Amino acid sequence: MLRKLIIFHISIFMMCSSLALADSHEGWSPLKDRLVKDGFNLEYVEAIFSATSVEYNSDIMARKMRVLLKRRFEPPAKKVAREKEFDERYVGPVLLAGAYAYLREHYDILVQIDKEYGVAPSVVVALLLVETKLGFTLGKAPAFNNLANMAASSDPLLFFDDLGYEKLEDNDLKWLKKRTKKKADWAYRELAALLTFSSANSINPAEIPGSPYGAFGICQFMPTTALSYAVDGDKDGQIDLFKREDALVSMANFMKKHGWKNSLSKAKKLKVIYRYNHSMVYARTIYEVAKQLDRIRSTFGPT
Repeated sequence: MLRKLIIFHISIFMMCSSLALADSHEGWSPLKDRLVKDGFNLEYVEAIFSATSVEYNSDIMARKMRVLLKRRFEPPAKKVAREKEFDERYVGPVLLAGAYAYLREHYDILVQIDKEYGVAPSVVVALLLVETKLGFTLGKAPAFNNLANMAASSDPLLFFDDLGYEKLEDNDLKWLKKRTKKKADWAYRELAALLTFSSANSINPAEIPGSPYGAFGICQFMPTTALSYAVDGDKDGQIDLFKREDALVSMANFMKKHGWKNSLSKAKKLKVIYRYNHSMVYARTIYEVAKQLDRIRSTFGPT
């Protein structure tokens, strides 16, 4: 395994060291220095940041802050209206039929996961449906690039002109600076975790597609979540969250470690699901999809 990792790191360096276009942004230097100070190999870090997919774009953080500013200035009544019971798209006939077909096709592995982790097939499939539409929507932007840009953009003055506000009141500007720094620090932790996870599993981190926030795989784990809960489901010596068995088992492991039991009350189930994605609309949507899948399965099988 050690020899495999050494070859992997050397191959990344050989492929990327000659590509310096993406490394021209001076803002990368403090970020790279911080990673090296935290124990990452200098040549490895330089190689990753030299990849052509790694480009500085301040609008990546600006988009996040625009959303948060909009919500900050939103009238209370609008905030309440936005908090719906659950997302009805996922219990519509098309997506629900697709989820049921997936459950039938992979029922054997889902039952095995339920026996080992105590997470019902309907719950695992519901998570997969909402996260990535059963693995078909994985995100297009490199997770590393998104996280690196957020980590390197801790000062809102880097992108203030892109926020759409000519000026902000002092208290709002103070809030923006604090919130941006907090988001940048969060992104750094996730970036470091992504490098650690990638190194341990012989993956080039610059090539991992992900969400705008850096979640990846068909289970959409954040890197810190992957480090803590990802499982080698097919026992091939490598965790690949783009592979069905690894992802499904990892999702069940996450739920189990956060207290899931199929016998829990609805309220307690919602609390566990909330840990997967901190939104009660999300939690209620997962619960509703799982309930509908169980209803369909009780009528049409499998049993």
